[in-house]
Amino acid sequence: MEVLKEKEEVLDLTGLMCPLPVVMTSEKMRKLKEGQKLIVISTDPGFERDILSWCGQTGNELVSLKKEDGKVVAVLRKGSQAIEPSLWYWVKFHSLGVKLHVRHILMSLNPFIKKPDHFITFTAISEGTRAEKFLGGRAKLIPIPDEIDPRCGVVLAVHGYKEAKEIYDQLQKEGFGVEAIYKKEGKKYRRVYP
Repeated sequence: MEVLKEKEEVLDLTGLMCPLPVVMTSEKMRKLKEGQKLIVISTDPGFERDILSWCGQTGNELVSLKKEDGKVVAVLRKGSQAIEPSLWYWVKFHSLGVKLHVRHILMSLNPFIKKPDHFITFTAISEGTRAEKFLGGRAKLIPIPDEIDPRCGVVLAVHGYKEAKEIYDQLQKEGFGVEAIYKKEGKKYRRVYP
């Protein structure tokens, strides 16, 4: 006798950009039962990285991830200990984006502060926000410049390579998901470490 499998749900997020694909995936996963699968289709260039990070943070399983015809197709399984962020979390997340954009504008306009010339990138936005809090004001979080990565993200803005490298090493030692250090040279950004 054949056992009928529960039908997998499909969430097609084609055309939506960060952070909407992760927000909508989170809301859909919240409604599923433990063990249920969800197939998510996204064209957002940052979705692959975002969904990997989201699964790690929420306790949901990433069953498979593939790219086909300009789309990322992720198969997710609701975990037994899964905790999806609430809608209120996502409202705060959007307000953080607005705050970081305003901060960046004010930093660039303020003639009394040293302009940041080095930028530390992260594996996920949540890693950057945790790092800024951990550092207690030593570096400021701003939106990632498009020249570094056109996807949704954040960087720590720092003045001077020595300071950037010290912060990078400290965060890496503490287990933060740091990726690289970039230096601003005119209107371009060059990866300087690693």
